[in-house]
Amino acid sequence: MPTILYLHGMASSHESNTAAYIRKYMPDATVLAPDLSIDPSVAFPQIDKILAEQQIDLIVGHSLGGFMAQKYRGYRKVLINPSLGVSYFNLLKGTNHYKHARYDGIQTWYVDERICKEYKQIELHQYDNLPPEEDALTIGMFAWWDVVTRMSSHWFKQHYTQRYFMPGLHFPSEKTVCNYIVPAIRNLLKVKGER
Repeated sequence: MPTILYLHGMASSHESNTAAYIRKYMPDATVLAPDLSIDPSVAFPQIDKILAEQQIDLIVGHSLGGFMAQKYRGYRKVLINPSLGVSYFNLLKGTNHYKHARYDGIQTWYVDERICKEYKQIELHQYDNLPPEEDALTIGMFAWWDVVTRMSSHWFKQHYTQRYFMPGLHFPSEKTVCNYIVPAIRNLLKVKGER
């Protein structure tokens, strides 16, 4: 039984609809979906801890979670509408609200100048030392009408070859998860990688 680590987008949580749909259409898999901090200095150590403690076969990341997932070398990854240019965080400075309930009960998140600068630095260096074998381990799934991360498909293509398009908007529908994302996950699980 494969174990999948699902990394949600910035305003989401473990209650992400996409994670729920993956569980529904992959009952043979364990899908871990932790609540991630918006602060990269907290979020990346959260992910590191899970990867150190669990045997993860594949990482799925949506939006900001896709940006984070892309950083993990040697793991099979499916990036769903990844926010590969997170500089837009400047537009979100201040207090924002989560879309879904979180384990800790906190329903707001805050973006300040420090967080914006940290993400900008990560963005600038996200492809540094990218080994060629990452191409076989990484799939990018892009919605035709995603206006949130519209440039990410172009940036992804500059570093990877497995780029696929699917119907819909930034948040995939159940049908899109069933017909496009789950097959991509299953195909990538067949690829022999380091994990």
